[in-house]
Amino acid sequence: MGTEFKEYDKNVIVNANIRNVDVDMFDVRQEPFDIYGLYDAKNKEQTRFLRMPYDIALEVSQGAGTLCQEPAGGRVRFCTDSDYVAIKVETAWISHRPHFTFIESGGFDMYVDIDGRERLQGVFIPPYEAKEGYESIIKFREGDTRKNQKKYITINFPIHACVKRLLVGVRPGSFLGHGKKYINDKPIVFYGSSITHGTGTSRPGLTYSNMISRRLNVNVYNLGFSGQCKGEPRMAEYVAGLDMSAFVFDYDHNAPTPEYLEETHEPFFKTVRSKHPDLPVVMITRPNIFPESVSNKRFHDVVLRTYENALAAGDKNVYFVDGSEYLKEYGYDDCILDGVHPNDLGYSIMADNVQKHIEKIIAEGDDFGKA
Repeated sequence: MGTEFKEYDKNVIVNANIRNVDVDMFDVRQEPFDIYGLYDAKNKEQTRFLRMPYDIALEVSQGAGTLCQEPAGGRVRFCTDSDYVAIKVETAWISHRPHFTFIESGGFDMYVDIDGRERLQGVFIPPYEAKEGYESIIKFREGDTRKNQKKYITINFPIHACVKRLLVGVRPGSFLGHGKKYINDKPIVFYGSSITHGTGTSRPGLTYSNMISRRLNVNVYNLGFSGQCKGEPRMAEYVAGLDMSAFVFDYDHNAPTPEYLEETHEPFFKTVRSKHPDLPVVMITRPNIFPESVSNKRFHDVVLRTYENALAAGDKNVYFVDGSEYLKEYGYDDCILDGVHPNDLGYSIMADNVQKHIEKIIAEGDDFGKA
């Protein structure tokens, strides 16, 4: 289940009192916490959590340099028998936008493993006026049989905030150990637009990559950049250099024109394929409420053409997800937030359709994602 925290240096404890509850606080960059989905996250020299190297992101674009500082898809995992979990977070910014909930942009949500399935335990909700950080606590309810037992915990980072430091707190003297391990050491990398980033969800755990991570117990890496994901050659080089178990490729919403997408989509795929000849690659078109639009069909057809060209060349590790189709069954009106981004239902349906391919990839890979 983990290692007793008493084996670690007591000097890492930060004393705190949250809502009149005694709490021992620990920096998640210390042992025994496991951090996933973030770049070099245990580096104590970092002044904020990043999703890719800042200097490389700036080479891609100024926007990527900003958004790589938003830790969407980042997760902290650990085990504890504490009857409450607290956080203290320091932020450089929490974004306010009309189509964000403040829980999505600046909150954290917490899941507990129950019989092999992660279930929502609660949400760390920031005060609306929060700018530089906040404290919050989740208590296990009276009568909850897991209240004082060892529990595997996952805490999801916010989608549109810049997090400088995160402390996790437990009851003084509680057990604290490593988190549950994923089935893959190498992550599934998701690259895409604001839809991949998670804009439009009500809270961090409801991005479609996080849903797939929970459902299948797989490690994921979210490289979604809202409005700034345009298939740039420098980004293609960076992604191609990652050690990954699968690649999910989803950026046509940020291409300014079908012609631009034509110029960048297949070259991006070929850059990744040249470094990873056997890597499973899932190509997605935008979840579309206007599939009959001539312009939208042109974007769709570019992605489909990359897929078909790969098949014609003998590539047996490519998959295609048609975003113009999978919302139809539920009715577009109920699945979209603002005409562009899915709502929670839309993201869940999106996760369902991508998950089918990930499950097939896992089933066919005897050593899926092993280092």
